[in-house]
Amino acid sequence: MDKLLIICFFLTVPTAFAQTASPRGEVFGSVGGGRAYDDEGNIGSGIDFGGGVGFRITPKFGIEGQVNRMIYERGFSSGVLFKGSAVFTTANVIYHFSKEQAQPYVIAGVGFVHHENRSQFPVEPFTIKGSTNGFAFDFGAGIRIFINKQFSLRPEFRVFIGDAAGSGVESPFSVMRGSLAFSYHW
Repeated sequence: MDKLLIICFFLTVPTAFAQTASPRGEVFGSVGGGRAYDDEGNIGSGIDFGGGVGFRITPKFGIEGQVNRMIYERGFSSGVLFKGSAVFTTANVIYHFSKEQAQPYVIAGVGFVHHENRSQFPVEPFTIKGSTNGFAFDFGAGIRIFINKQFSLRPEFRVFIGDAAGSGVESPFSVMRGSLAFSYHW
């Protein structure tokens, strides 16, 4: 009997050491597209790219720091051209609804926006150039799909809203974007 217990012990110990805890740290990069809005509606669409770092506090709850840049443009036949860029720097909380390979989640956060406006108008041809910094917040949802323990894909939809008054657009300035992030976990 003692020999059987010793054999079971030696067979189960390597198995226990082979098990790894779920990844806690993450670094990611994202690319996507979206639309920018001010209080009067759509002021342009374009590409969005960014990246960040995250940490899982529990298997379902985590925190992230992220920086995203949206470059947008919208032209009209009248010669009006809305053009600009916005950089959102946010700290977020993220909640995953599952611990499986595919993990739906919701995300929300606060931070800052830096907005630059370079719009052009044909009346007495002039360009509005301005930049400003302001408070921002964001919220959204997505799904994290683990390819293996180190890598995941993360399709996501998110809304960023910020105060860009002073740069030539009316507040609230917002960006709605869809993106795909590629993440490395450790």
